[in-house]
Amino acid sequence: MKKLASVVFTGLVISGCSSVVTEQTAAIDQLTPCNKIQTLLGAYDTRFESLKTTKVTTKFMDSWSTNYHLVGQQCQITAFDHDNVIYRCQNSYKEQMAAVTDHQKAVAFTRQCLLESNWHESQKESKNSIRTTFVLDENTPVISIYTGKTLSSLKSWSTSLEIGKSVATKQ
Repeated sequence: MKKLASVVFTGLVISGCSSVVTEQTAAIDQLTPCNKIQTLLGAYDTRFESLKTTKVTTKFMDSWSTNYHLVGQQCQITAFDHDNVIYRCQNSYKEQMAAVTDHQKAVAFTRQCLLESNWHESQKESKNSIRTTFVLDENTPVISIYTGKTLSSLKSWSTSLEIGKSVATKQ
């Protein structure tokens, strides 16, 4: 009987946690990209603590999944050391045009969100890549959107969006 009660209790706890996560994900999905960018910029000084979910630790870094998705559904927060932490989303594509289209969408919603705050936008292009960077000042995290060719034969293009180290501390 004790085993049955334990199993039932564990099931209730797990299902309760699952519904909380589902509710949080649904609430996050209702946020606009601008709401998400503002939240991410605000959470940078606390190493994105409030946005972290499942943790994975390796010899070289710690990373956490996150429910804040701006490009694709592959987003994570990575800490290489105490001072170097980034939020990064990435999506892979078979065709260059799809990757460039998502790059342009990400630039457009980021630009619209930062329009009134005097952020500086710069873009560098080459045959196989585009990088658009948004910088406010040397103390604010940088937002970088990158599209480029990968080494994969299946999905040979990717687009990523990163929020990370400010210009003053980049090395």
